[in-house]
Amino acid sequence: GTIRRVSTTAQLPAATSAAQPGDVIRGAAGTYSGRLSVMTSGTKAAPITIEPDGAVKVTLTASLPMPSCGATGPDENRTVTFLRGASWWTLKGVSIDGGVMVSARNANLASKWFSGRVAAGDWTSRRAIPGRGTNDPIAAKNALARLSQIVGATIVPSDGITLDAVTLTRKGLHVRASRYGLVRGSRIFDVACGTGPGIWLGNYSDGWTITGNQIGRIASSSYKHYMQEGIRIGGASSYAVVTGNTVTDLPGDGRAFTTDVDSSYNVFSHNTAQNVAIGFNEQMSGWGNVWEYNTVSTYRTAGFSVRMMDNVLKSPSKNSSSYGLLMRCNVASGGKDFQAGGMATGKLTSNSFGEIQLGSNLRAYFVSAGNTYNGAAVVPPTNPTPSLSGC
Repeated sequence: GTIRRVSTTAQLPAATSAAQPGDVIRGAAGTYSGRLSVMTSGTKAAPITIEPDGAVKVTLTASLPMPSCGATGPDENRTVTFLRGASWWTLKGVSIDGGVMVSARNANLASKWFSGRVAAGDWTSRRAIPGRGTNDPIAAKNALARLSQIVGATIVPSDGITLDAVTLTRKGLHVRASRYGLVRGSRIFDVACGTGPGIWLGNYSDGWTITGNQIGRIASSSYKHYMQEGIRIGGASSYAVVTGNTVTDLPGDGRAFTTDVDSSYNVFSHNTAQNVAIGFNEQMSGWGNVWEYNTVSTYRTAGFSVRMMDNVLKSPSKNSSSYGLLMRCNVASGGKDFQAGGMATGKLTSNSFGEIQLGSNLRAYFVSAGNTYNGAAVVPPTNPTPSLSGC
């Protein structure tokens, strides 16, 4: 590939538009102002890279509209956007004030169909999408093709976007219907209210790796918790590996690590949460998620929380409850270490929890729904002896 050197605001979008697979765009020290909309692609074997030209600081920024703190969904006005299937790009070592958006062409159609099926309580249609009903990452590669057939328009993902040792401020990373990306060794801090979480994978954004990042100070939004979370995997996004991250200092109802609405077969391991409302939270209808070797301290509501909204159900629901969860070798201390409202076929094993609170209905059906505690078909005690035996 070609090395393309840039030193002015005008040169950066020009180099981006002209770049071919394998090219490296190197920025001289300084601040580059203006939104950068990327609509060309590298390849998996030869991605296109934007990086500083040596050991210098490169900042990308833009004058962006800012939503109100009461905004009800993520802000799509970001400094860097990968659109319409722009794939296989790496942002390396740069600072981005105003965040990053990665979105498929026609992602909104997938979102509209999915939201309709959720509103209808139609879990069978949702789970019929490839890779949703069973743990099958190979089949999952066909999910967007199947959704394209359903909605009558081709969904073109922006795949293979990498953020490597970047710093995001003001807005975080939002991903829609785009897969197999990587966020590594990065810092996401001081995110403005009403813009969304530090990282949000939505709309069938499968197979991301999120590792070794530091996230914190997501300003409190006045709408719902999901607008101020650390790392959120929702909208049936699945097969993510989230490991070695630290999320700190979330105000209000902020949850550090969370899955929601059919996001399944994700692995959260060796992460740390501190000074948050909830450390690790499985929300609606997660199947087969693994939570292991994670640690949370100084939490306000709960250390680990599983689908508390199903507390009212007399039996677990495949439309909304947790199925097949594995929670092992985690550490929480300081109050309500683990709470759950609706789960089936789950395994709680060798966790250092001093307090476990199950909803009264879940307590009644815990064993009959195939859940186990430390390998046995028994209801966990409310105040177990914390133990990492076997970890």
